[in-house]
Amino acid sequence: MRPRRSVNSAWILSVMLASWLAFGPAAGAESDPLPAVKQWESRMVSVGRTVCDLLGRPESTDQLLAQVYYDGTRVFFQMADYTNDASWVACAQRAEAVYRDRYVLPTQGAVPGHWNFTRGLAMDYLRSGDPASRRAVMLLAENAAFARDGTPPAWTMPAEDSREVAYAILSYLDAESVGAPRRARLAMLVEQALGHLDQWFGARTAPVITPFMAGLTAEALIKYYEQTRDPRIPPAIKLALNWLWAHAWISEKEAFWYDSRDTSAASPDLNLLIAPAYAWLYHQTGDSLYRDTGDRIFAGGVKYAWLGDGKHFNQNYRWSFDYVKWRRTTGSMQLHTRAAAVIGDGRDSD
Repeated sequence: MRPRRSVNSAWILSVMLASWLAFGPAAGAESDPLPAVKQWESRMVSVGRTVCDLLGRPESTDQLLAQVYYDGTRVFFQMADYTNDASWVACAQRAEAVYRDRYVLPTQGAVPGHWNFTRGLAMDYLRSGDPASRRAVMLLAENAAFARDGTPPAWTMPAEDSREVAYAILSYLDAESVGAPRRARLAMLVEQALGHLDQWFGARTAPVITPFMAGLTAEALIKYYEQTRDPRIPPAIKLALNWLWAHAWISEKEAFWYDSRDTSAASPDLNLLIAPAYAWLYHQTGDSLYRDTGDRIFAGGVKYAWLGDGKHFNQNYRWSFDYVKWRRTTGSMQLHTRAAAVIGDGRDSD
């Protein structure tokens, strides 16, 4: 009998990938086309231009701050990356000139917890090296309400403070991205964020459930998971998403209710703060349930969200770029996973 030859796993993987490229979907095509993505892109450009123009007007600081709430700087940088159109960078700089130069730096970062927006500033520093943006990130991570080291843990334990906890977590991670050391409080805040999900969807001890707050918590935990692979996070997010879809989704209105005090009032403006978590879970698991539910949430938000000011525009485009990214990359990730499972370690089994 001829001896069996060992199999080169890298060679098999390359053959499988080549076969998929040759016989699978054409470049740029999708086996599961994204619903409403063209409308999402169209509104991004048209409304984004309106908001950008408004930021160039000689309005009061308060009026302009209302247009950058939910991190307008981040939104415009993401638009520049997504469209490959550098003109949006100028819009990001306008938003930054309002938020960073007229609010964060003058207050030394001592802003309310729900105004702690560091991602756009970190993106600017990593692109341009502007030390003012790095300083602003550091100040927010150190001095924003609920992010300060001296904040008693009891203040942020209730789920009603989940948004402030989520933003503090993101500010710590963004500060790390521009060179800060890991904050000792980060692990405690992550523990609290997981506790907020449990208060809403596990123990059910929270008096009010607010779906978009759960979306913000999921965003922060996913960002933390990307760095740590904390095994507690995927099942906690899965529990939350299953509960929200089963109990908080209003099918005929294509939106979640705003909170559990009135389960008839739909809030499609907030869909896109929640949909990316479903795309992430689909990306992680390959379970089409999360693809299909996420697509319905995304489509409802795109169709019915009101984008009449910068705040609502930023709400809808703050995290939804990740929805599109995770939906479009899952197929190739699953192929790699299946190929690796077939290949094993490349050694004969007998």
